[in-house]
Amino acid sequence: MFTRPFLLIAAALLTSHAPARAAEPRKPQTTAKKSKGGSARLIAAYMPKVKAALAPRWAAALEPRATEFTRGIVKVTFRLDAEGKVTDFAVVANTSNEAFEKFCEQFVRETQFEPPPAGALTDGQLEIPFTFTIL
Repeated sequence: MFTRPFLLIAAALLTSHAPARAAEPRKPQTTAKKSKGGSARLIAAYMPKVKAALAPRWAAALEPRATEFTRGIVKVTFRLDAEGKVTDFAVVANTSNEAFEKFCEQFVRETQFEPPPAGALTDGQLEIPFTFTIL
């Protein structure tokens, strides 16, 4: 059985990851359209709110099931709508086991997120990349 310090370490390892992107040359903003840089800043400012929604429940949710999971990471992306509700979830990579993968999906779907900033939405949604780690 895992000890409480283990759970605190696992909670601290909740991390987000940014998708790899090729650098694009900056174009001058000549219209009232939102800039990509502005959207990126809004997303960066919103990510601590995503972590704040997930972190408080992590240890309590993980503890009763920790023995079911193997060490590793589960990288995911999920989409939030304008109200902060999860509309889509996908696993990008998994070095743990299927039980931890399913746990992460359920954990995300049950989390209540603050609505994302309107300027960060694309087609009414915001894609969030996130990595869950278990030691």
